[in-house]
Amino acid sequence: MRLLFTRPPGLHGRGRAGGFTLLEALVVLALLGILVAMAAPAMTDLRARHQLQAQAEGLLDSLVLARSEALRRQQRVSLCARATDASCDAHGQWHQGWLVFVDTNNNALRDEGEVVIDVHAPLPTVLQLGVTNTVKAYFSYGAEGRSMSTNGAFMAGTWRFCRASSSVGWQVVSNALGMPRIEKYTPQDCP
Repeated sequence: MRLLFTRPPGLHGRGRAGGFTLLEALVVLALLGILVAMAAPAMTDLRARHQLQAQAEGLLDSLVLARSEALRRQQRVSLCARATDASCDAHGQWHQGWLVFVDTNNNALRDEGEVVIDVHAPLPTVLQLGVTNTVKAYFSYGAEGRSMSTNGAFMAGTWRFCRASSSVGWQVVSNALGMPRIEKYTPQDCP
């Protein structure tokens, strides 16, 4: 079987070559530029919201890691506000990042010889992190995986991540058993 292809009427002989004229290409580029300019603010906002959520998820991951390491090692593992990559900030400046470490002497401060499990970098300067007084400087898990203070009492706390220009924040909440969760919240005041 043989198929024959023919040209549509009017295209016999010399015809216009395929492609775009310079004017057509410039119009398409101008329209594309307008669409990109309209999408840029929305993309910036999306990136900012994602950055905020990612930092909150980073703290959640550190809490889960600390709890699992306490269970695995059968000894206290603590998180503390980070002063340096090897020391805690007693004033609880959590926006400087945090450490996860094996707290062999149960004092909630990283001392010489205590194993550092994880170091979280400082938050970007546009983000704020507020904490409840119960977790001002540290949060610990005992050998059985429950949260506990240095005197053995249970611990519960909330870390609130916000951005001044955003109406939505993220908070990480740990209950009395030490089970952390993450949730959205509406910031009342974000410095």
